[in-house]
Amino acid sequence: MDTKGISKLDLKRRNRRQILLAIREAGTLARVDIAARLSLTRAAVTIITNQMISQNILEDLNGPIPEAQEGPKKKGRKKTMIRINPSYKYVLGAVINDNDVCVGLSNLAGESLGSAVLELNDKTEQQEVISFIVNTCVELMQKQNITNKQVLGLGVGIVPPRFAQFRAENKNGIVTFTKLCYLLEMELSVPVCAAGAIALYTLANIDYKAAPNTNQLLIYSGAAYHSAAISDKELLGGIAADTAAIDRMILDPAGAEWEGYPRGSVHAEITRAALLKLLKQATGKDLTIDEANVLYEKGDKAVSSVLDRALDRLALLVYNLAVSNHANAVTLQDFCFAPKSLGILQEKLNMLAGNDELTVKLSPITGEKSFLAGCALAMEKQFFDLGGMQPGETMA
Repeated sequence: MDTKGISKLDLKRRNRRQILLAIREAGTLARVDIAARLSLTRAAVTIITNQMISQNILEDLNGPIPEAQEGPKKKGRKKTMIRINPSYKYVLGAVINDNDVCVGLSNLAGESLGSAVLELNDKTEQQEVISFIVNTCVELMQKQNITNKQVLGLGVGIVPPRFAQFRAENKNGIVTFTKLCYLLEMELSVPVCAAGAIALYTLANIDYKAAPNTNQLLIYSGAAYHSAAISDKELLGGIAADTAAIDRMILDPAGAEWEGYPRGSVHAEITRAALLKLLKQATGKDLTIDEANVLYEKGDKAVSSVLDRALDRLALLVYNLAVSNHANAVTLQDFCFAPKSLGILQEKLNMLAGNDELTVKLSPITGEKSFLAGCALAMEKQFFDLGGMQPGETMA
């Protein structure tokens, strides 16, 4: 009979990874609770966590869990909590968006230690972006007195409209950026991984404190609409998932037309280009989205007719996607909303659902913090997937 085994090193890496993931989900966790969650012996958990504490990967907080005020006192050794040491290593992140590139440095808690943004236009060359990423990474490390040996890696996210500019390659249905990663690794001497930015924004927005078996959804608004789903804190389809299908979904069969898309599609109805076209038809002016939002807040009738209709369409899209993905929490990424728009959208969703169990929020991973999406990829690939182990680390 053909049997396949697992090496002791792989088993060690897997057990360490499971422990790190359990602690990430809980924030802090006692050894006995780790053992119960992972069906490992307490002795095994103690050995593994003690080694990781000695390596500064984990921290023993040394404070027992407060006793309940009521009920009998428990005998035996009190629980002590452990957590991931946020300063064990650092990660670099970069996200190349439609109109800018954001580069930054964070610790393992996802806390920003500095960032910089470069505005992009149609004339911005690939080399200018690469130089900005490299120079910013070096400057941020120098500012924090961090060497490249203290950095786990650089994660890079690229939005789909920028794929061609940065030489994306499709290998068996998976988009890769081999050349970009090679150039950055040569300059920075740290591991570099890259993927589509939509999946990385989704990864960075996962709520690890959510109840078990909770599905989450991210909807992205840029030059086109994209979506990605999270099931039980895992990105469906991984970072290679196809996120673009919703742009062709039909919101109104008798709706607006757009070349190359079905009539009444998401792209034709609620993308920024579509809204600007509808706003010009309604007002006779070439408004920006920001200008339209100001007028919407003031109650301008022409602008309100367009944006109220857009929110109706968006509510239908969010609700249908949430139902089809069994999600009860939706994050909106890079939406240019007026201050009152989110509240109106939530009210419309409550009416569609017949309750208030489906919640919607704006992503905090935006602007000068958008680089954290790249950091999320670097942490996943270079820390959690490896169980916190470094290249060349053995069983010792």
